[in-house]
Amino acid sequence: MKVQALIDQVLDEAMRLGQKPHGAYRNYWAIYNPIVTFFRDRGLDEYSPEVMEEYIEWIAEKRRKGKINRGRHSALTTAARRVAHFERTGTYLWNVAKRGSRYELDAYYTELMNEFLASDDFHPNTVEDLEWVARRYFHWLQAQGITDVRLADQVIIQKYLHSCMEEMKPTSVYNVHLYLRKLYRFLYDKGYTEDSYEAFFAFKICRESKLFPAAEDETVNAVLNVIDTQTAIGKRDYAIILLGYVLGMRAVDIAKLRLSDIHWASGEICFVQKKTGKTVTLPITTDVGEALQDYILNGRPETEYEQIFLRALPPFRPFKDPACIGDQFDVYCERAGIPRKAWDGRGFHSLRRAAGKRMVTSGVSVNTVAQVMGHTNIDSTKKYIALDGEHLAECALDFSGIESEVAT
Repeated sequence: MKVQALIDQVLDEAMRLGQKPHGAYRNYWAIYNPIVTFFRDRGLDEYSPEVMEEYIEWIAEKRRKGKINRGRHSALTTAARRVAHFERTGTYLWNVAKRGSRYELDAYYTELMNEFLASDDFHPNTVEDLEWVARRYFHWLQAQGITDVRLADQVIIQKYLHSCMEEMKPTSVYNVHLYLRKLYRFLYDKGYTEDSYEAFFAFKICRESKLFPAAEDETVNAVLNVIDTQTAIGKRDYAIILLGYVLGMRAVDIAKLRLSDIHWASGEICFVQKKTGKTVTLPITTDVGEALQDYILNGRPETEYEQIFLRALPPFRPFKDPACIGDQFDVYCERAGIPRKAWDGRGFHSLRRAAGKRMVTSGVSVNTVAQVMGHTNIDSTKKYIALDGEHLAECALDFSGIESEVAT
């Protein structure tokens, strides 16, 4: 059977079992399409269990090298094992069993957990966290001799959270509290419990926030110097990195940036942030403007797509996964001889932290920085106060010679 046809069957079965089409196809581009790409890169259209195992090992190697995070690794591996299981048995698994899982559940709690995971279009990375919290909690209830979730009242829930506080870091306890709240909303809505305990879960749990470093000027300059801006892909990646470093844009927003978002006449970029849903307007600085102009006029393929940044090889289409921007940045870091460690916080997002740091250390008010960065919570902006760095002055770009029709 062809790989694409097999994955289509997996998605059809997921929708038959209750997953909404929007969630199924979002999952396709996020976690299933990489499987198709892996096979095609090897000249294969037909499914092969051996090649699928090679794919799973390839993903594991990327994680070991720090090229993808834990959530991304788990989501991709889960999708691969789900496809492999479907090909063998013709059945769909909502959750792929983890090797050596300590939290084994009986049939009652397993069915309850699977129904919870299928109750909404959760992001693939969120599903893993939800499953871990639900599985661990249900396993704990089993150990307490509680065979029906109706018997777990507020006292029991509070006892469980206290046990978590003794064993986990504050950040993990925060996540357990957050996802238990979702779990009990589901249990109450479905009639499995007589109370959602919303008032109980309304209390806040403080969590520690790790402060990751901002990219240093020397590092960014070294990366930019190894990019061949004489090529189309070089022009594209040079502009992408400047958008992250100078304007502080997230990779997901850069990937979705459209030609119509660039207002050349006023010298502004206006877009809606994917994470917050807020509209953000940023100035087009000289270096960013020149890089965008060079790519759009001299490197970007002619296509009907509105997104600015496209694949460099046919078919010329927008990025389906913004993670590829971070992957490409890691490639340039390696070429530049910049030492990296897994989870060192020095990936593409460190460029955004550098932009926030420059504004704060140059005296820009925290409220203004929050508006520029698109933060919905001022506490997110206050982190930049702890970062040291020098301010880079920005100057306006003369846009003479750039016709407004470019943005159409």
